[in-house]
Amino acid sequence: MHQVWHHMQHYIPWRTHIRWRWTLMVGLVMAVTIAILMSVLMDVERDAWLDNQEHQAEVSVNRLAEALKLPLLSGSNAEVDVIVRGFMQAEHAVLGVAVLHVHGEEQWFGSIQDEDRTLVRTYSLHDNLVRLHSQHLWFAQHVQYASTPVGIVAVRYSQQAWSELSQRLLNRMMWTALLAIILSSGLVYWVVGRISKPMEALAGAAEKVAKGDYQIQLAAQGEDEVAEAMRQFNRMVNELAHKEKMRDAFGKYLNPKLVSEVFEHGSVTMDNHRQEVTVMFADMVGFTSFSEDSEPEYVVDVLNQHFEVFHRIIDYFSGHVDKYIGDAVMAVFNHPRERSDHVTLSVLAALAMVEACDYLGVLRQNGEKISFRVGLNYGDAIVGSIGANERLEYTVIGDTVNIASRMTGLGDGGEVVLSYETFERLDERFEFETLGMKKVKGVKEMLECGRVVLVDEGLKQQIRAAISLALDMTLSVDIRKEIGDLL
Repeated sequence: MHQVWHHMQHYIPWRTHIRWRWTLMVGLVMAVTIAILMSVLMDVERDAWLDNQEHQAEVSVNRLAEALKLPLLSGSNAEVDVIVRGFMQAEHAVLGVAVLHVHGEEQWFGSIQDEDRTLVRTYSLHDNLVRLHSQHLWFAQHVQYASTPVGIVAVRYSQQAWSELSQRLLNRMMWTALLAIILSSGLVYWVVGRISKPMEALAGAAEKVAKGDYQIQLAAQGEDEVAEAMRQFNRMVNELAHKEKMRDAFGKYLNPKLVSEVFEHGSVTMDNHRQEVTVMFADMVGFTSFSEDSEPEYVVDVLNQHFEVFHRIIDYFSGHVDKYIGDAVMAVFNHPRERSDHVTLSVLAALAMVEACDYLGVLRQNGEKISFRVGLNYGDAIVGSIGANERLEYTVIGDTVNIASRMTGLGDGGEVVLSYETFERLDERFEFETLGMKKVKGVKEMLECGRVVLVDEGLKQQIRAAISLALDMTLSVDIRKEIGDLL
């Protein structure tokens, strides 16, 4: 049975429903079993038919032997010929007769092949009728007068009766076997179908879960193993949904790479290393006066509205929001998502952020639009876990970060300021408006700093697309309609 199932699995595709696999397997097993039974039954029936044929042949061959005693004793071939031909006319099942005289003379009648002649000649005298070992049906018996052997008589009978009988038996057994296979396969298909239906539902649900659908729930009925598997599946889906919600929640506060490490591997294996990055800082112009003149709830709403748009823009340009510091946002490019063009992407994100403030159009008490100053810097930074065992922060630190923070204080609202060393990483699509040599706190040598200006129309279109997408994802329908004309 195990070997049959193994071969069935080899030839039947795995995607075939289990009910069809079991139906085909049972049908194959039934067919093999019935074939074996038919073979055994046919052997039994043939042995029974041969026994019956031997009993009939014993009577007729004995009668022929009695009739041939005197002709064989006298050596009259003519009388032997007459008696044998009359016997063959009376016995329609007889195909051939061989008469061997004791003095060596042979007489052959009917259909006799050479191998049959050899077989009859090797027959040894027996008192009783003997069936010869031949593919044809031969029965032989010696003939004696009183106690004197006078010859041997052998008779070949037709096997047509057996062929007709065996054909009828085969036809009946084939129809019976076919009916049994159909009924058993149908029963198996129905039974396995009832069993496999929940399994198919379980497989379909598992496929949906693999695609990220954690809302699927199965209706588990009964107390068998399948129902228990479905209940355990529902528990698993609930745990996955809970885990995904936790992952989304933590992802809003922590580094996404850190969150992925925890949820995918169960532990944090973040290494501390030095990496080339571009750091961005953006802080609100005049935040102190704005916060003093406005209600706290309004201040928080305005910051969140701007930060939501900033986050979408930074993410659009493959950056990562590292942290929010009061009215400022810090973003890192080339970590954790590595990009060879991270300097260009950071500049595009910075320009899109300052332009997005104009579209948002949030006003102060004095009627001025709220704006942000943005500073950028490129260089090596240390990436690692900073803090105590009870509270760690996975971030970037170093002079590159400090210089980027100082750049924000060199420009006005709506400007992107960077060092000339960072600007050199850009191409001809950007221009540099120098602010002169500046003394930056924490840096011994003076740095040439300046504003970056975009001159390429293709990149300007890309910036407008990023702003439009960010506004569509964060603002209400009514506000987007008002801003739509400006975009």
